[in-house]
Amino acid sequence: MIPTKRLRSSDREAGFTLIEVMVVVLIIGILLAVGVPTFLGARSRAQDRSAQTSVRVAQSAALIVYTDDGDLGDVTTSSMSATEPGFTWLRSNSASRDDKQVSIATNRGGTEFGAAAMSDSGTCYYIRLRESGSTLYGSSTSASCTGNSALSRARSSEW
Repeated sequence: MIPTKRLRSSDREAGFTLIEVMVVVLIIGILLAVGVPTFLGARSRAQDRSAQTSVRVAQSAALIVYTDDGDLGDVTTSSMSATEPGFTWLRSNSASRDDKQVSIATNRGGTEFGAAAMSDSGTCYYIRLRESGSTLYGSSTSASCTGNSALSRARSSEW
């Protein structure tokens, strides 16, 4: 009769204990605490790169228009749409809302071109192309993400 009781009690011990379940939940919590911020940081960086790429495309399209016409003053929303139809080109005082809307502007003398695009992470990226051939970059978290802002805020040689 004693061996039967031992056999029955070993059948009941086939599951997990509360401590084992709590350890597994703790390990999963630690992995989530490490993984989620890393994922969100990677997502933010990807969104920023997308906006930076948009203004670089604007720079390339403006150079194409400049090469064809010989004047940065000829860079308009219609000429940019004809050159690069994949974006929504906004006038100089219209603010970009995402990386597919690029606000463009030229200065009065037609010697500089500026473009601005808003990242989904909330940072506006600027690029300014000078007729002399130099390119300046800038970024800010302000709500004014316009081509006019690009002409005044893009001042460094890199982002």
